[in-house]
Formats: sequence, C-alpha cells, structure tokens
Amino acid sequence: MAESTSFDKRAPDTVGAPVRPGRVLAVACLAHGMIVVDTSIVHVAIPTIRDHLHASLPAMQFVVTSYVVVIAGLMLAGAAAVGRHGAVRMLRLGVALFGLASVLCALAPNSAVLVALRAAQGVGAVLVMPAALVMLTETYRDTGQRAKAISIWSMVAGSPVAFGPTLGGALVETVGWRSIFWINVPFVLLVLWLSRRHMPRGERPAAAREPQDVPGQLLSIVFLGGLALALAEGQDLGWSRPLPVVASVTALAALAAFVVRQRRYAHPMIPADLFRAPGFRSYVTVGLLLFVGYNGLIFTLSVFLQQVRGYDPVTVGLCLLSSAVPITFMPLLAGRFAAKYGARAVLGAGVAFSLLGGVALVLVGGHAPLGTCLGLVFIGLGFGLVTVPQITLTMAAAPGHRSAIASGLLSAGRSTGSLVGISLLAGLQSGAGITGPALALVAVYALMGLAAALGARKLPAEA
Repeated sequence: MAESTSFDKRAPDTVGAPVRPGRVLAVACLAHGMIVVDTSIVHVAIPTIRDHLHASLPAMQFVVTSYVVVIAGLMLAGAAAVGRHGAVRMLRLGVALFGLASVLCALAPNSAVLVALRAAQGVGAVLVMPAALVMLTETYRDTGQRAKAISIWSMVAGSPVAFGPTLGGALVETVGWRSIFWINVPFVLLVLWLSRRHMPRGERPAAAREPQDVPGQLLSIVFLGGLALALAEGQDLGWSRPLPVVASVTALAALAAFVVRQRRYAHPMIPADLFRAPGFRSYVTVGLLLFVGYNGLIFTLSVFLQQVRGYDPVTVGLCLLSSAVPITFMPLLAGRFAAKYGARAVLGAGVAFSLLGGVALVLVGGHAPLGTCLGLVFIGLGFGLVTVPQITLTMAAAPGHRSAIASGLLSAGRSTGSLVGISLLAGLQSGAGITGPALALVAVYALMGLAAALGARKLPAEA
C-alpha cells in the first residue's frame, strides 16, 4: 500500500479497488465509536433496567462489566485474529456479531439473559477495536497524516464515551431502556455497507504462522472474570464472605499462572520484544488508569444522581455533558498541541487537568450541582488531552511488526480499566456524597501521572 498524503487521496492497494483513506477513516470512526458507546450508554439506564427486570445492583454492575470483561479478556485473541486474517475481514465479522447481539439484548427478558448477551456483544467488539486502529496505521503511513487521522478518530470514536450517558438518558426517558440497544442496528448496517470497497487489503502476514496461546488466553479470562466478581461481590457482601474470597484467590492464581506461561511459552500472547519495548508498558498503563477513573466516575455519578439526588435520566445526561463536550473536541486540539509542544507535554497537561477535576469533586462531594459540573469539565479536558498522545506514544513505542498485538494491548488496558473502575468506585459510594469515589479518583490520576513520567523517561524520541 502506498503512503497516503491526504484524507481524500486514493492509495493503491495490493488487490481490488484502490484504498480511499477518507473512507477507511470513516469506517474506523463509526465502527469503533459504536463499540465504545456501549461502555457508557448503559450507565444512565441502570436504575430503569433494574426496576423493570427486578434485579439487584450487583447484577446491574455485571450488565456493564460483562461487556468489558469479555473485551479485556479476549482483546489479545482478537488482535491475533486481526493479524492472522486481516483487519477489514475481522472488522466486518465483529460488527455483524455485535449487531446481532444488540438485537438480542433489546429483547432480553431478565437480567441474567441480558448479562450473557452483553458478553456476546463484547465478542464482536474484540474484533472491531484492534481492527479499526490497524486499518488506520496501515493506511496512513506518513507520520503527520497518521497523527491527524488519529486525532479525528479519537474525537469521533471518543465522543460516544462522553455523549453516551446523555443519549442514553434521552432514549430511556422517551422510548424506553431497550432502545439503547436498538439504536446500534442502523450503525451496524452503515458500517457494513461502507466497508464493502476501498479498504486496505494486505497479504496475510507472517504472524499467521505463529500458533495462538489458547491456555494463556483462558488464564487471562479467568483472571479478569475473577477480578470483576471479587470487586463487585466484595463491596456488596463483604470481603470476608466465601464468594469474594474464592474469586480473589482464583484471580490471583490465574494471574500467576499467566505470567509463568508468558515467560516459558515459545509464542506467548504478549511477545517479549513488545513487552520490553521502552515506554510501552508505561503508556498502556496510562490508558488503563485513565479509564479506571473516567468510566468508574461516570457509572458512580449516574447511579448517585438518580438514586440519591433524585434526578431523572435526562437531567443526569445533561449534567454529564460538562465532561462530554471537552472530551469530544479536545483531541483535535491535542493533536495540534502535540505537533507544537510534543506528545509527552500534552499528556502531562492532560494529567494535570484530570487531577484538578478530581480535587474539585473531593471538595464538592456531590452536594453542589455546579461544583460537580465544574469538576467534570476539568476531568473532560484531561481525558480529551490524554487520549491522542497516549495512543500515539503507545504505538510509537511498539515495534512496527507488532502493531496488531500492540493495538490489542492498548484496547485491553483501557477495557480492563473500565472494568476495575466501575467495580471499585461504585463500591466506595455511600451516604449523600461522593467523597469516597472522588478521593479514589485523585489517587488513580496521581498514579496515571507517575506512569506517564516513567514512560517519558524510557521512550527515547517523540512519536
């Protein structure tokens, strides 16, 4: 594939129709955005779903976490499939699976079925998320054009994280909670249609000959599933009860076995050269902690504002717009700032804004609506600034031939962060305020700053 120099210029491909970078960017944005919106659109609907399906709060947590558990646990397998069979083919398959699962979610009769179908949505998502990023990196070979494309992709694909609660609140209030799943169907059909032609189609890579680490994959799923169960049930039942204890021990044992497996197996899920790449682990950790903080906060605030403060879903969605707007538009500015000041400087500024927002929420404690919104504005600014440099620096740190698995690890880190954040911060909320979750948020963002600083020391050059 030839190097593209503009968003609308056709790039020659190895087979079939010439690649249109603009169409590739549109497909990547729509597909990834559709997947991401389901991590946040459900948050505002949780109280309504709980009432209609007569479910417990832990069951509702699993409606959210079953999706991200599957994404986090299977993401590396999805990335391997993308490397083996091609990004476009796997993206189309993943979108189709996601669409079918969305239809079935809309028809779910009870919470147990809904949890299972949300997991099925995650199976489709694990193919779409790494495929979208690989399509962009394969299409935009020029560094400047790639940075611009990633900025647009981050803005369009990241806006559902921000606007998901607002959209979800409006749909729940006017149409009903099942509409938050029906809305995926037209986007699925649009992505499948757009991806028919002018997509990158490279030869099957050499990585296809490497065997897949199935035991390692199963161990990662057991670890993440045990972690989710331990966090959710430990907060609800108490950490000394048998179920949280067994889940915690199982998760730790699976993690230990996974580490041993990765060190001894000839073809591990996480290749040694990628794991040792300077700065790579630090920048993946930045993404994990970013999503621990933001998704955990949004879930906690959605439940708190409705069940404690008595707000309706639309009002909650409008309140969360204070973080939605900067998250949507800051990636474009982040790309420009990175070109002028460097990606690491922009990343540091994003961490600072995030910390400032967390401190504001600690001081306000959820009692003053305007103060809460002000804290969310700073957190949105931080999230929007961190996203682009975090992606750029992570992919720059990875060896070129490991782009598929690097994108999978990047997505898996973010999904694991969502899982931990939702389970952890929601369990810390008690009484009439959100001081507990806000303090945890500040600690998470402080750790994010430390990871960013470590990455800056290890990476020798800017992306």
